[in-house]
Order: sequence, then structure tokens, then C-alpha cells
Amino acid sequence: MADIAELDPRWEWIEIPNLGGLTEYIRGACRHLHTIEVRAAVTDEVVAHLCPDCDTQLPASKGV
Repeated sequence: MADIAELDPRWEWIEIPNLGGLTEYIRGACRHLHTIEVRAAVTDEVVAHLCPDCDTQLPASKGV
């Protein structure tokens, strides 16, 4: 498997030790690095954020 530095930074990676072999990593939770604002049509107020990587809707105040 790839070195931890080569893995996709959008995701958390969990190290799985492999006795006598190479260390493996499995993909964990999304870090929501590239969110898209969702705005109200009438007021143009930000009402939510969407993460295109994992299809999660986040609150308007992006405190992730």
C-alpha cells in the first residue's frame, strides 16, 4: 500500500499494522476540505454547506 504521505488528504486514514508485512491504511472519515455553499434564493443567505466528496450536508456555520 502507499505511504501515508501519498494518501488522499480529503480523508482521515487509519493505520492497520500487518505483522511481518507492509503497513496498510483504510479510509476513515471525510475531512470536508472542499465544501460548497448553499444559498437561499430570496435572501442570498448561506443556509448550509455541502461536501461533494462524501455527499454530506453541513450546517451554515461551517465549524467542522
